[in-house]
Amino acid sequence: MIYTVNGPILKEQMKPTLCHEHFKWENEENYANQLYFDREYDDEKIEEAYQKLLPVLQKLYTAGCRSIVEASPPLGGQNIKLLRKLSMASGINIIPCTGHSLPNYVHRIHRERYAEQLSDRWIKDFQHGLDTIDGVTIKPGHIKLLLMRGELSEVDRELLRAAIMTNKQVGIPIHCHILEAALADEVMDLLEAEKANFDKFLWSHTLRDKNYDTIHRALDLGIWLGLDLIKANEYGENLGFIKEAIVDGFENQILLSQDYDFYDEVAAHGEHHPCAAFFTDFIPYCIAHGISPDTLDDIISKNPGEFYNF
Repeated sequence: MIYTVNGPILKEQMKPTLCHEHFKWENEENYANQLYFDREYDDEKIEEAYQKLLPVLQKLYTAGCRSIVEASPPLGGQNIKLLRKLSMASGINIIPCTGHSLPNYVHRIHRERYAEQLSDRWIKDFQHGLDTIDGVTIKPGHIKLLLMRGELSEVDRELLRAAIMTNKQVGIPIHCHILEAALADEVMDLLEAEKANFDKFLWSHTLRDKNYDTIHRALDLGIWLGLDLIKANEYGENLGFIKEAIVDGFENQILLSQDYDFYDEVAAHGEHHPCAAFFTDFIPYCIAHGISPDTLDDIISKNPGEFYNF
């Protein structure tokens, strides 16, 4: 099943999917924690954001989008009540997440069983839901991790172990923000040592620091690659990599998206925002440059269904 803010759906119901977007990053840390830990919402804030975001989702739906994966973890203020309201009004499936990247000092104070405690929390998020709204228990559809740049830190190692434990217990996929190839290699060392389920691990932002040795190591392990920074000035690079994936036979291991913050884009550009450009511009660009519509449909519809299904 795929777990959305409106309840579980079959993988075939995902259809064209953006696999890494942000609806509204919440900069007020206290409110973000309130949303996750206390399940307390500010209805005025929700209504204000809803009025700005609904036209974005309606534009996306018209352009062909049917599902969006929310990439803001609880630290980023994932607002389950807002997401459900948007999903119901727009007809777009929204897949929420768990995963809470705590400050390093928390780990320094609570080193004992840190990974186990995080995993216990994330397992409860899945078993009991992030919240129950209108009688619907809303379960997370993935674990979102944000790893710091540089050498893999002790706290990030514990985050990864917690995610691996959670995945082994309930099957939930891991969506991991990694910006450097050297860091990705360290992550893969840990995944191998922990005997992780590679087919439920996504290396988000793969092309940010493109290293083919690291990329092929990930592919050989069965890890998914996130081409999720598809913005206008990067169409050529992403098109080239998709073509390489098709020629080399790993097009069934890639997930595509843009990584926009929809709220911020509307605030900056109004109705001229680029949030639907993946469908209105990039897909036609790919077709015009030789990728078949059927192959693209498999990549943006079947691939997300396979990765997020558990």
